[in-house]
Amino acid sequence: PFPGVAGGGGGGGERTRADLEAIYSGDLTPSAALTSLSYGLMTRLPSLEVNERIALEALLSVLTSDIASCEKLLRTPIPLGYTRYSVRFLWIWLTLLPFALTNTFVNFGVGTWWEDKPKPVLVLAMLFIGFIFLSIEDIAVQIEEPFAILPLEQHQRWLL
Repeated sequence: PFPGVAGGGGGGGERTRADLEAIYSGDLTPSAALTSLSYGLMTRLPSLEVNERIALEALLSVLTSDIASCEKLLRTPIPLGYTRYSVRFLWIWLTLLPFALTNTFVNFGVGTWWEDKPKPVLVLAMLFIGFIFLSIEDIAVQIEEPFAILPLEQHQRWLL
């Protein structure tokens, strides 16, 4: 079923056949894909000159290095204590913020038409500030593990 691969109508190593089977079965790893790509370049493009092959292998080497960097990002965990501490600090800060802003908004509206009316300015300011900061915190949690929210499996299937 795999031309040019051991057991598939041509020469080649068993490791490459296993890599190709992993790719076609959906268990794609970056290492398997790059091995198969490199093998395919060398066996299916015999008309390439030596300099062209060296240039392609150099590009694959750069790609391998970049994939290793992405794997390192994916595998490096963010300490759970850091995330918990930042959320707790944010909630304490948002809880204490109205006390700090009360003095700022106490004279708000003096000398205007709504001087004797209820002043929802502090509540509105707190809702706005809380929404902004909690949204930033949610984005930070998503940035901690970007590969979990990106539709990479769809892109992988499309590329194959």
